Amino acid sequence: MKLVSQAVPEPIREHWADIGGVRYPPKQAYQLISSLPRSSFTSHTALARLRRIGFTTSIYQARTGEQQTEEDTGPTDPPADYTHLSASFSTLLEFLTTNELTKHLSSAELTFAGSDMSGCADAVEHFRFSEDLLDAALAVRQHVGRLNDVIHATVIARCLPLILEPGETVAVRPSLGAGNDPSRPFDVETDRRIAEFKVSQWKGADTMRKRGVFADLVHLALDPTERRAQMFVVGALPKKFLVASRSTAEWALGRSSPHTRHRFEEKFGPAGQFTVAEFTAGPAAHIEIIDIATLVPSLGLADELL
Repeated sequence: MKLVSQAVPEPIREHWADIGGVRYPPKQAYQLISSLPRSSFTSHTALARLRRIGFTTSIYQARTGEQQTEEDTGPTDPPADYTHLSASFSTLLEFLTTNELTKHLSSAELTFAGSDMSGCADAVEHFRFSEDLLDAALAVRQHVGRLNDVIHATVIARCLPLILEPGETVAVRPSLGAGNDPSRPFDVETDRRIAEFKVSQWKGADTMRKRGVFADLVHLALDPTERRAQMFVVGALPKKFLVASRSTAEWALGRSSPHTRHRFEEKFGPAGQFTVAEFTAGPAAHIEIIDIATLVPSLGLADELL
């Protein structure tokens, strides 16, 4: 506290912390107390940690319409480790649901064009590109950066009891997280089947998703055993690509490892001689392509229903 009280308070913009009767921006106060660089934490984090150690601060309250309010909270408030993250989600969600983002950004771009310093500052305020918003987006990204892993793992976990047959057992530790593990070439490997899961929802172009789903199809086709092979995808678009695309297998494997491309040519011949559809109907004809939404219905819901 002594270190903070000896410092001159920087201008208060949105939030504050009361240190010895003087209000400081939370990032300034927490930096002085913790000696951490300001780039390592957000305002919401600073507020939560300052409250936890007994200081009175402002807190973020979700907006109603265009209004934003702040309330005092004192050291008697119960500590909550995720208070700042909850506020971050609230801030970000309110911004994204209030504005159609593409139109909002386009309007902001037009406003910034030709503006001077004062005009740019007014635009920041008008379009609500606040410090709160930036801190909220950074905090949410930090904590949910592995959200795809959570979805991937949960989908596979929920599908396993639905797809296994009586007496069938999982033979190898399933690959619930993202990334390739040479010791586990398939997402699921049982004593009777091999399976790959692609849980992303395609939007239309999906170039990288196309290459990814084809590479997994190739991995399944390269398996030398006679186990049942299955490719689980979401919706109709991935299957349509695999069964109808006239793109070459060479293009589809363009981002795959040299090892995968070598194995392909060794077993099936030059990748340039197949289209994706020809490979799916030929060397991969035994692989079942299954819509995961038939097992996990929420994956098939439209975005607006989620």
